[in-house]
Amino acid sequence: MPIAPPDTSPKRELARKLSDAVLSGIPLVGGPLAALYSVTHPAKGEIDEAQWRSDVSDLLNSIEQAVSYITDSIQLSEDAAFLGKWISEKSNDGWSDIFGYEEVVAEFPDASKNEILEAVGELELEDMVSISKCLGKPFSHIRATHKLFEVFDPIVFPNVNPREDAATIANELLTSESGVSASDLSEQHGWSVRRINPALAIVGEFIADGRKSRPMGQPYVIRSMFVDAQERARLRRFVNQVSGS
Repeated sequence: MPIAPPDTSPKRELARKLSDAVLSGIPLVGGPLAALYSVTHPAKGEIDEAQWRSDVSDLLNSIEQAVSYITDSIQLSEDAAFLGKWISEKSNDGWSDIFGYEEVVAEFPDASKNEILEAVGELELEDMVSISKCLGKPFSHIRATHKLFEVFDPIVFPNVNPREDAATIANELLTSESGVSASDLSEQHGWSVRRINPALAIVGEFIADGRKSRPMGQPYVIRSMFVDAQERARLRRFVNQVSGS
C-alpha cells in the first residue's frame, strides 16, 4: 500500500495554493510560492509563466478543473507530498529535527520499504531533505531543508509563508545599521521558533558565514546577522521578487 491514504491528496492542497495565487495575481517566479512553483512539471521559468498562468486562468470558471490541472503539473507523487507534509507537521523547530529510518518506517506501517525509499528519494531530488547514509539500513536519518518548509508550511499552518517571512526579515536587515538578532525578530513579530527558523535559513543563504552567527545552544538556526554592500543589493532584489515589485 502507498504512504498516502486513499482519501487524502496533499498535492491538491498544494495545487489550491497555486490556484489562489494565480487568481490573486501573486507572482510565482521568485514570489511567495516560488519553491512550490519550482516543482511543477515541466520546470517553469519566467518565459513560461505567462502561458502557464493563461492556461490556469482559462480553467478558473471551474476551480476544481484548475486545481486538477495544477495537481497534474506537480512532479511530486502523492506519497512524497504526504511525507513532506508529515515532516512539516512533525517538525518542532523548523531546522534541526532528525527523522530516523525506523521512525519513518513505523509511521507508515502499510507502506513497503521501497515505497518509503522512493518518497524520500523524491524529496531529496527536489532538495527538500538531506539524507544521512549508514551501513545496515537504507539510511540513518533525514533532515528537512528550508525548501520543504517553503513548500508545505503554507498548507500546514494558516497564514504562514516562510518566503514572505524571509522578505520581512530581509527588510529589517536593509533598514538596520547594526544587523538583526533572531530573538528580537521573533519577539517583535510574535513568531515562534518553528515559524522563524525556515525564514532565517532562506535569508542566511544570501549572507556569508562570517556575517551570520551559529546557534551556539540557542534554538535559532542563525542567532544574528549583518550584511555587506553586495548582500544588501541581493536582499533588495529578493524582497522585490517576493513582493512582485
